Amino acid sequence: MTFEGNADSSERVLDLNSSVGYNFTKNWGADLGVPFTFVSFSFSSTATTGTTGKGSSGSSLNSIGNVTTDLRFNTKGSVANYTSTITAGAPTGSKQHGLSTGRPNLGWNNHIEHDFDVLTPFIEAGFANGLTDSKLFHRPFTTLGFVSQFTGGTTIDLGHDFSLGGSLYEVLPAGTQKVYSKLVSKANGQAAGSGAHGRSWELAAETVGDSSLTRDNGGSVWFEYSPGAFDFQVGYTHSVHYALDSVAFSLGVNLGKLVRSSSRN
Repeated sequence: MTFEGNADSSERVLDLNSSVGYNFTKNWGADLGVPFTFVSFSFSSTATTGTTGKGSSGSSLNSIGNVTTDLRFNTKGSVANYTSTITAGAPTGSKQHGLSTGRPNLGWNNHIEHDFDVLTPFIEAGFANGLTDSKLFHRPFTTLGFVSQFTGGTTIDLGHDFSLGGSLYEVLPAGTQKVYSKLVSKANGQAAGSGAHGRSWELAAETVGDSSLTRDNGGSVWFEYSPGAFDFQVGYTHSVHYALDSVAFSLGVNLGKLVRSSSRN
């Protein structure tokens, strides 16, 4: 189980995710996850009151997201460790509130890393029909359209279950892109921001455009503490394209590992 999300000056996107997994062999495994999403925003603007003074508007949403399942393959070698994951998501989330595109999500992600004592550099390449969130960047929107995502970085083992990490990412879409806002609903169409720097999800419930609509790049840094079955992470992500800064957190517990640890004691 994990509770994670991120927040900036006006937007907060949080997910409570319960998942169960099974390893068929030492190399193959599968997972099934059910997320519950919490979204809120507050926005100050003269446009909300029609006067010279500042007014404020806000909204919140609590709803189930897309149920996902994946098939994993991982192998460890002398040169590098490799993990390949194929993920499928059912459109169980609300399309009206931007939690789903109304269509199934399909994605393929590849992760390669190598341990150099305390330093573990890694690279990732993913391909999907919509942007995929990470622990450090829960986007306030959902997308539909082919997109490739590339990430490179490293983690540093500080000892005693502590670690630091940093990475850079690049999002390269292709073809027509659709953006479904988690902040602006089709029911009221109330703006959730100024829409500056291409942040279309702050102005409209649904936006259609070319590849420039979802192209992005940026970087993240994080601090992690992972004692036994528990995991705690805090981090910061900067999106260059959207000029967006957000602080992220993640709290997780592996119940299976916790039960096994208790039974041994």
